[in-house]
Amino acid sequence: MAQLTKTKARQAAIAALISALIIGSAVGLAIAAGDGPGESPTTIAGQAPETIDYISYESPAELLAGHAGRPLVINFFASWCPPCRAELPDFAAAHAKWGDDVDFIGINYQEASEAEAARLLYEAGITYPIMEDLDGTLLRELGTLPTMPTTVFVTSDSAILERHHGLILLDQLDERIKEITATS
Repeated sequence: MAQLTKTKARQAAIAALISALIIGSAVGLAIAAGDGPGESPTTIAGQAPETIDYISYESPAELLAGHAGRPLVINFFASWCPPCRAELPDFAAAHAKWGDDVDFIGINYQEASEAEAARLLYEAGITYPIMEDLDGTLLRELGTLPTMPTTVFVTSDSAILERHHGLILLDQLDERIKEITATS
């Protein structure tokens, strides 16, 4: 019996160590992905707006049809999501690099504060159109999990190539964009 208790204690300690390593790695990646406001090359000088000028599509089909003929990157984000905050400067950089060939749409998911979201977008240097998904309907209808951030890569013929859940770094983003432009 004592041996069984020691084994369980050892297993619990190993599980705790693995969990700590995973969480530490995720936080490290999130920090490494974004240098933070003020240090990003896409940071815009001046005063952040208090509101966002949202665009609107009635359904995912209308959204995809609105961008038919061009590859599309759809990024679901929220200001309350640390990995979202970390990856947005990379999306601004990808948009600057690929924006002539690929459409980008940001979708503000279940946002708690429009002012905080506006400040985040401003600090990250996001200049592409932003939609709002307050109840998560659009996220569900695109067949994705309710995880933040989520990025959907769509080919020019409106086929979803990939649904990426979680933080995506600039090199990964570039690779996926190359894939959707190559199949378009």
